[in-house]
Formats: sequence, C-alpha cells, structure tokens
Amino acid sequence: MVETAGAVPGATTGELELRIGLSGGKSVATRQFHAGALKVVRPHYLDDSGQVYYITANPGGGYVGSDTYRIAVDVEEGASVLLTDQSATKVYRTPDSCVTQRIAFRVGAGAVLEYVPDQLILYRDADFRQEMRVDLDPAASAFFTDVVTPGWSPNGAQFRYRQARLRTEVRVGGKLALVDNLRIAPGEDLEAMRAPTYLGGRTHFATAICFDPAVDDALVREVRDAVRAEGGVEASVSACDAPGFVVRAVGDRTEELMRAVQAAGNVVRRRVRGQGPIGLRQY
Repeated sequence: MVETAGAVPGATTGELELRIGLSGGKSVATRQFHAGALKVVRPHYLDDSGQVYYITANPGGGYVGSDTYRIAVDVEEGASVLLTDQSATKVYRTPDSCVTQRIAFRVGAGAVLEYVPDQLILYRDADFRQEMRVDLDPAASAFFTDVVTPGWSPNGAQFRYRQARLRTEVRVGGKLALVDNLRIAPGEDLEAMRAPTYLGGRTHFATAICFDPAVDDALVREVRDAVRAEGGVEASVSACDAPGFVVRAVGDRTEELMRAVQAAGNVVRRRVRGQGPIGLRQY
C-alpha cells in the first residue's frame, strides 16, 4: 500500500486506504481500511465498464484546527476507480494551527484513477494545506480536481480564510512530471485579494490535472474547447511535457466550476475509454 510522506499511522484524525484490483471483469476493493473521521460508502457501478465508484465520508461534518487526514489509494494493473466524497469539505476556524490533508495515489499499468471531490469550503480564519503525491505507470491514466470556495462570513465579506495551500507532485515511471504548488493567502494582504486583478475579480477557483498516454495536441484542443464552452468561468488549458494537461479556472459559482473541470474529464473518458460523462451519485 502506498504511504504518504510524513504520515504517522495512528496519529491522524482520519485515515483511509484502498487497494483496487480486478475480479471477474470488474474492479473491486482488494484491501480496505478506514479509521477515525474517514470512511467509505459501499461501492457502486455506474456503467458497464467495470469501473468501481467509491464515496468517502467524514461523519464529523467538518475539519477544524490541528486535524490531519491521510488518504492512500493503490490501483492495480488494469483496474479502474472513480472516487469522490459525500459532500463539500468544510474547513472551519483554525486560529492557532492548520488542517493538513495528505493524499497518495499509485496507479498501475493500464489502470485508471479519477478523483473528483466536491468543493472545498474555507470559512473565516481557516488554514488548509494539502499535499498530494501521484505515482503513475507510463501506461496509467489519472484525472483529479480541486474546487475552492470562500465560505460565509458574518459580515458577508469574501476571502476571510487565512490560507489555501495545495501542492501536487506527479511522477510518471518514477520520473518527476509535474509539481503544482498553489498558495492563496488572503490573510497576508486582504486588500490585494479584493483587487479586480486578483483571480480576475472572481471568488472561486479550480484545478484539474490529467495524465494519460493517449493525450495529444488534438485531445488538448478538444479539452480546451469543452472547458471554454461552459458558461460563467474563465479558464486556461496547458499541455504537460509528459502526455497530460492542466486546467485552471476561476468563477463565482461552484456549480459552474464543477461543470468546467468535469467537462475536461469527460473528453478523456469519451475519447480514450468510450465511457459516458462523469455522473456523481453522492449517496
């Protein structure tokens, strides 16, 4: 099982481990472990591709200061999993500390991992730090997203959270393919955050990252067209050195950003695997 750097078993608020393999033409969990404030809902199969669909849940209802979460998913050769969460991740005030989430994915040859969580809502004085490491076989496919939303504050002001830091490291065949380090810190300069040039004057932002050996210039152009066709957002799509792409999008509504990043994933599903659009059933 993949381990995240710095994780200390037994010292976390919530832990989740999954290993996905093949059995009888379907993807199934060959190992499943959860502890503390993380668990998984029973699996579903949303189409006839054999891809297994898992939903994670946090019974506590939200993250608070000093919480530490660890998620590790190992997708064995030829298996396929779509992973989401039951509802938005809500990070409340962390006045003297931060919330840390460490995620590790390993995807084998011919395997597929799609991680499309609901929005991350950062409330007043929240500090959230996520470290994600993705280790891919050169013949693996991975697609994962983040959508970040400023939470409600008593006076209705935006950008009251302290910090959002999302660091993603992707290795393909053991070689570093991408380091994506995004840090938004409104607590350091709130006036700058309110300026129309910051996030293009928008309040929400999203990222989608994909690596797949079938990604080429034509597919990237199709992704770019699909994302830009979604109303209400401003987006860019950049190709990676290894076969893949990164989507950046800003907007004012979570639903619009979710549609934009899923539009990118849907192009890959249709073009590469003949699957229908992502359809998340969160129950």
